[in-house]
Amino acid sequence: MLFVPALLFIFLSVGTADASWLLNPAEFHASAHGRTACTDCHYHITDQPLHPNPATVIENDVISFHADQCLDCHDDVMENLDNGIHGSKKIEDKGKYGSCLNCHHRPHNQPFLGENRSGTYQPGKPVETQCGACHEKMSALPSFSEEDAACMRCHQTRNTENPQDVQAIQDLCFHCHGKGQSQAQAATSKFIPLMDESSYTRTPHKHLACTVCHENATAFGHGRQKSVNCLRCHTSHIEKDTHGAHLDISCQTCHLTGIVPYRDAASDRLTWRIKKDLTDLSILHRMDIGAGEQSCRRCHFSGNDLGAPSLVLPAKSILCMPCHTATFSLDDAVSITAFIIFLCGMVLFLSVLLSGTMGHIKSRDPFLKLLQAFLDMLSALFSPKIVPVLKALFRDAFLQRRLYKRSPRRWIIHGLIFYPFVFRFFWGLVALLGSLWEPGNPLVWDMIDNNHPLVAFLFDLTGMMILSGIILAWVRGMLQKRSRAAGTPPKDRIALALIGMIVLVGFLLEGMRIVMTGRPAGTEYSFAGYWISLGFSPSRGLPDIYSFFWYIHAVLTGLFIAYIPFSRLLHMILAPVVISINAVSSPQSASMKNRGQ
Repeated sequence: MLFVPALLFIFLSVGTADASWLLNPAEFHASAHGRTACTDCHYHITDQPLHPNPATVIENDVISFHADQCLDCHDDVMENLDNGIHGSKKIEDKGKYGSCLNCHHRPHNQPFLGENRSGTYQPGKPVETQCGACHEKMSALPSFSEEDAACMRCHQTRNTENPQDVQAIQDLCFHCHGKGQSQAQAATSKFIPLMDESSYTRTPHKHLACTVCHENATAFGHGRQKSVNCLRCHTSHIEKDTHGAHLDISCQTCHLTGIVPYRDAASDRLTWRIKKDLTDLSILHRMDIGAGEQSCRRCHFSGNDLGAPSLVLPAKSILCMPCHTATFSLDDAVSITAFIIFLCGMVLFLSVLLSGTMGHIKSRDPFLKLLQAFLDMLSALFSPKIVPVLKALFRDAFLQRRLYKRSPRRWIIHGLIFYPFVFRFFWGLVALLGSLWEPGNPLVWDMIDNNHPLVAFLFDLTGMMILSGIILAWVRGMLQKRSRAAGTPPKDRIALALIGMIVLVGFLLEGMRIVMTGRPAGTEYSFAGYWISLGFSPSRGLPDIYSFFWYIHAVLTGLFIAYIPFSRLLHMILAPVVISINAVSSPQSASMKNRGQ
């Protein structure tokens, strides 16, 4: 009998996964205990003044389990263990068999099979699906006794798609969590605020069973609820609404009412807790985020220690697409102003271009010229001419073959600036379209996540390539300044300066973001941004500084876009057009044109 204290110690010390309080009637009927009354094992329940007891529902099944619950029927187990036998197996270390729940962790589903009358029993299939293997096949399960039926009113598994079962689950939860005068509700209120049932009926999830969101609510360890995963039913917001910076922030931080965001000291991550003065949990379930920026202001305020900019920054607009996973939007004043100036510049350029002759187009009306040019483009697009156009665009626009033939050095410098922008643009475009068309695909959000190791490394690498190209272009321009032929235009230093400042401020913002968010995993691969972050220390003033430099970055980007039609940067738009026109021209006219030049 010296083994009994050791047995009890193991029962209290060995942990198992939290088991469910709910039973599937079919599984229970087909189990070894299917003909055992509930109170034969759970006899202590009848002596409890309160069941369920909110003070004990936080316990796991091992703590709640008592050895006598098994030994009352299986009284030969202890004697056999002392003799080195368990079941039909000889054992050497009986200590390994101290806890029944280590192996029999689902006692209500313990396999059992009596006489295999039909000979059709298949061990690989669930027992409850093989009705008729042990007895005559029945159309329904036998009824529970009156006492067992009383237990099963709460402990029976439910179909969360059935309205009656949904109501039964809600009634079970409100037995403790509803506002009322019952003993269970009074005991629960000592641990957590109660919920007004009539107010809950006005919440958006009123038609759902509580267990759809609170998956562990009907299990031992009830007090250790996991954070609800909203994405089991909902899809992530598009980039325009949430921005990439919110990817690791739970939905509840924005959508729940009556909570306070805070930065967890252990994980250094943003999470939330219920307000201390909250007296009605139904408020928490309203999902009322308020109008405008109301919910955003929970985190975005001056001097916050949550890692959020002090200002509610707009989504990256369409002007940001050459560098970032942006959006098809123009919501902020900087982007709108820059885009209007850009359009005005393009209209001015086209008005000059359309004032002259345009090959076979005889009309002098600029609008008719533009329309005819557009129709010619469509005609070429849906004709065999598209093949030479695509070849020419690939060779001369993408690979820049002509530039390489003229000067390999210029090609390298130009490529250090050009190819990173191309890569970033298509990466961002694929990620953006993926977030719109396949929001449930995790790969899409990995592409948007700036903390993902691959994204962090590639975007820092391309940023450094652009800076290298800018520096080399500037140095080359300085060295060739004196040897420039008379009448040729100078290097566009304004464009180089704008691109360089945009990238530099971008790296500075990246470093500040890494510091404010607690240097999350993956940011170390952002080698330039992470190195810059080492120059900052977390402070309540950093969110204000970040917001200031974010708008500097935005203004520089706006100036760059607005400057394009009035600068040599216009070749980014004109070059593909000219290459396409030349590609569809006849070989004879192209040859004559080359001889004329």
